[in-house]
This record gives sequence, structure tokens and C-alpha cells, in this order.
Amino acid sequence: MIRVIASSVIHAPVPAVWGLIRDFGTLGNWLPGVKTCVIEGDDAGDRVGAIRRLEMGDVGVIREQLLALSDVDHAMMFSIIESALPIRNYRSTISLLPITDGDHTFIQWRGQFEAPVEHAASMEARMPVEIYQPAFERLAEILVSLETQS
Repeated sequence: MIRVIASSVIHAPVPAVWGLIRDFGTLGNWLPGVKTCVIEGDDAGDRVGAIRRLEMGDVGVIREQLLALSDVDHAMMFSIIESALPIRNYRSTISLLPITDGDHTFIQWRGQFEAPVEHAASMEARMPVEIYQPAFERLAEILVSLETQS
């Protein structure tokens, strides 16, 4: 099992960050590279079991399922159920913690998956650097933009 992790500090309070990421169907708003993101069927974006369909610019369609969502812990867990990526058994957790010195947010994105040996190193390097970290940067940009608008 390959385990990857990325973390960052976002200069906004947890409720502001959670408000952007809580709905499983809004990933396209804050993950660079997403062309479309929709929740399949009639499920709500905060319903455990919901499936989102992502169209990514570089890897095509990815389908993910929401496995857990906690408004108390400000965390969500999901899995990839269909993808052209050379990985399998992918599970991911995004969690937020308050940094009380300055009312900021510590965000952490952890993933684990299996990959064929010929793709393991590239996928291990890709996830935190090309997916997780750019998402954190985009969230920070959105929150700065919202702050300057108010």
C-alpha cells in the first residue's frame, strides 16, 4: 500500500474552509484540472454514499464515492471507484484543524492506494504535488478573493 500526504496552512478560519469543501459535488470549484464535477443520481453532495463523476483534463473520467463526512471533525473520506489512473483501492481523507493563533486552518489530505510497480513511484510523487497541494493553493486564493469582496 502506498501512502501519500500533503498539508498546508490556509489563512482563514475552519468554518470558511469547510464551507468550500464540505459538499462532495463542489470539488470542481477548488481542484485545478477538473473540467466538470457532478453528483450522480438524486443524491445530495453531503450524503454518505453519494457518487461524483469528475472529468479531468489529463486523465478522463474519475468516479468517486463519499465514504464518511463529519461536520464535528471537519473531515471527509472518499474512494475512487472508477478511473483510468494506474491505481486501485484508493482511499482519501481530507481533514481540517483549527490553528487558534490567528484563526487559521491546518488542512491535511491523505491518500492510500495500490499501483503496478511500473507506475508506483510516479503516482506516489504525483498525488501530493500535482493534486493535493494545488487544491490547497486554489482554496486559499478563493478565500482571499471572498475576503476582499466583503
